[in-house]
Amino acid sequence: MSFYSKFSDNDLIESYKNQVDYQGKLSNELLDEISKRGSIDDFIKEIENQKQILNERNKIIREIHQHYLNKSSKEEALSLLSSDVLSRQEIRILVEEKYVDIHYRAENLKIDSDTIISSFFGAIIASVVSTIIMFLLLASINSLIVFNFFLLVPMYIINYLIIKFFTNKTRDNLAVFIATFMATILNCIYFFLFIYFSD
Repeated sequence: MSFYSKFSDNDLIESYKNQVDYQGKLSNELLDEISKRGSIDDFIKEIENQKQILNERNKIIREIHQHYLNKSSKEEALSLLSSDVLSRQEIRILVEEKYVDIHYRAENLKIDSDTIISSFFGAIIASVVSTIIMFLLLASINSLIVFNFFLLVPMYIINYLIIKFFTNKTRDNLAVFIATFMATILNCIYFFLFIYFSD
């Protein structure tokens, strides 16, 4: 049984591409498996067909993005898009998916007063909550005196998750990123103040 016998057709195509790109030639074992499934010419045609479909999808996606930026509706974009490779149904699905995706990304990056206020309050609450969690954890292992900078990683993650909850935006948003960073700085300040006043 050959190494490639259990490969799906797509896995076989990926192996073919990798060997051509990185070794410059195909192994006999791969050629044998391709021959068992049909002719090498049909296999290469299938690769070219997949490449053509991928290129066409990328072209349509770029056009959809441009239509979105031009504030065209989904219906307008769909009426302006055409393809000799993709069906109308495939184009419709692409338009639906990409309009939702682009809208989400645009909204996620938007910084308005609500985002700033939510980020600010989120940072305050997140820094207090994550500090309490870390104090409880350190107290449970009797290491409260020692501050280790590796603790900043879990505190940062807790801060980010809380701020994300408040803003409904990811760290790609500049306000969320800054608020998460500031909450982590507050964690350090709280910790050092606690150590200073507990002496």
